[in-house]
Amino acid sequence: MTDSAYPQLFSPLNVGQRQLANRLCLPATVTNFAEKNLITERWSNFLIERSRGGAAMVVSEIIAVDPEAVAQATTVIGFDDRNNDGFRATAEAIDAAGGALVAQLWHPGRQQLWHPTKAPAGVSDGPDPYSWTVAHVMQDGDIRKLVDDFVAVAKRLDSCGLAGIELHGAHGYLINQFLSPWSNLRSDDWGGDLIGRSRFVRMLAAGIRAACRADFIIGLKMPGSEAVDGGIDPDEAARITAHLAADGVIDYFAYGQGNFSLSLENHVPDMYFQPGHFLEIHKKMRVAAGGVPVMALGRIGSPEEAEQALVDKCGDLIGMSRAHISDAAFGIKARRGAAETIRPCVFDNSSWGEIHQGKPLAEFHNPMLGHAGEADWQPQPADAGKRVAVIGAGPAGLEAAWTAAARGHQVDLYSASKQLGGALRLEAALPGRGEMARIIDHQHQQAERFGVNVHLNHPITAADLGRLAVDNIILATGAEARPPEHAADMDGPLISGRDYLRGPAREHIKRFKKAVLIDQDQTAATYGLADRLAADFDQLIILTSRPNFAQAVNYCSSIGVYRRLYGAQVELLPAVKPVMLQAGVLTLENVYGGPARTIDAVDAVIYVTPRRVIDGFEPAALAQIASQVLRIGDCRSPRNLMAAIHGGHHAAMAV
Repeated sequence: MTDSAYPQLFSPLNVGQRQLANRLCLPATVTNFAEKNLITERWSNFLIERSRGGAAMVVSEIIAVDPEAVAQATTVIGFDDRNNDGFRATAEAIDAAGGALVAQLWHPGRQQLWHPTKAPAGVSDGPDPYSWTVAHVMQDGDIRKLVDDFVAVAKRLDSCGLAGIELHGAHGYLINQFLSPWSNLRSDDWGGDLIGRSRFVRMLAAGIRAACRADFIIGLKMPGSEAVDGGIDPDEAARITAHLAADGVIDYFAYGQGNFSLSLENHVPDMYFQPGHFLEIHKKMRVAAGGVPVMALGRIGSPEEAEQALVDKCGDLIGMSRAHISDAAFGIKARRGAAETIRPCVFDNSSWGEIHQGKPLAEFHNPMLGHAGEADWQPQPADAGKRVAVIGAGPAGLEAAWTAAARGHQVDLYSASKQLGGALRLEAALPGRGEMARIIDHQHQQAERFGVNVHLNHPITAADLGRLAVDNIILATGAEARPPEHAADMDGPLISGRDYLRGPAREHIKRFKKAVLIDQDQTAATYGLADRLAADFDQLIILTSRPNFAQAVNYCSSIGVYRRLYGAQVELLPAVKPVMLQAGVLTLENVYGGPARTIDAVDAVIYVTPRRVIDGFEPAALAQIASQVLRIGDCRSPRNLMAAIHGGHHAAMAV
């Protein structure tokens, strides 16, 4: 495969007065890598490595333009001299890689995210739909001062060598609040009709154009659809786009979906959305833009999808955030004809969940995220090759096996199962969760590439390992659900979620009507199981001892969880625990002391509970066999997929 496989994606494009080498972009991606509002090496590395990996334009995460816009300590401030060197060094490195660095200028307006310490400034007095905070309504002087603040930051970035800025006018932030008739209820010069609602962003763009060099890129990110009654819909977005494009000041448009209401589910469409879900909206915006380049983004995960979006004229640029989080070298691999080696993005949104909680950005199967050399990282060769046995072929074991083999070790991977993937394979069989299998498939591909000897349907004992004369043993034997509390008092079908999915427990499903799911897990996989149960049974009731559900699901995707459960007429019972099941009657106790209740005619109780380690190996026996024994993944401590894969990586780097 050559460049001709993706001729549109890897063709140049003029954005304003600057030519980009290709159409591939990293859109603004919050990393939380900054510290004390200052640029760090990791903040810079994240951007630099994606430029080195083939993205022609990289857009930084939000840059605060005003002290009152600072949401938390990881928000980079653009109004402080202390960040000048960081901006300059990052821009120089990206320029050397043949890319262009664009900074996203941001003010949240009324929206209160993370742990804000400043007074919010709003367009109108309507409450923030996320926090219900009512902001101080800006007066004319406040607005004009803020225009000056935006311009001053843009001028500073221009002097630091950046290629341009992007005005963040999507997701319900300040510029969005001005543009939208849903949030802008003003009747003065800054509100009312389209001319009034767009006045703020037009003044920003004109001021920046006048203050910065002629080839300084000015982009605007705005809603393609807010998906709220009375907000910006695609027709209104097209009118705004055409109106702003006519000024000839904005060099490109990008479009986000939803805002910080229940429509935020559309902001980062997860695996339950179709690939390129919002591309038709982008196609409409491209027509409205009248020749100004449009960046298409949202659930685009492969070079094939990117190329097709360009062929279908859904955009002129392709923004891919989550795909670039998974693999910094996305562009280089695609261009070199090695697209099959791209570390796949599965759109689970766990990375978004990390940053939404204020934690540094992290990704399932990219332990090198944000480190120097990430784009061309390969496991460092070991000082001496060893014989390594990995026991367990779930995601932790697979990651350890291929990474150790890539370092030059002879690796044998043993699994008692007939297939690779462990519990993740079961999850991938659930409704809407199929993309999780791509992680296993990638790991398997890497294992084959580096010569791992895979032994499926092959249980192994300590005695077996002794006869093999191994140097190192890595245990990745997983974990299993433990019976729920009061299981001894439950007389009836009591089945773990994993056992249910393995098949035999569903053989007589036709005679079942009502099921109860005990949710002591709260993960996305549990609600995939709930989707399956809702289809299998006439009635499904989910109960948890916590005060609400989906607490281990990122905020965006949790909206979809509730939407699907309520859509399937699933009954949700928080703050209860089961204490007895007799003759089909399940007795529940309120954990906060409320009244007990019962559920009649229960045919089956399925449980997803905190897990217990599966091991079966005596530590003393293993210590006599190998010089090093490492436990990884759930058999070390039952946690999540990221901990499993990262644990496998670190174990392999330690042998």
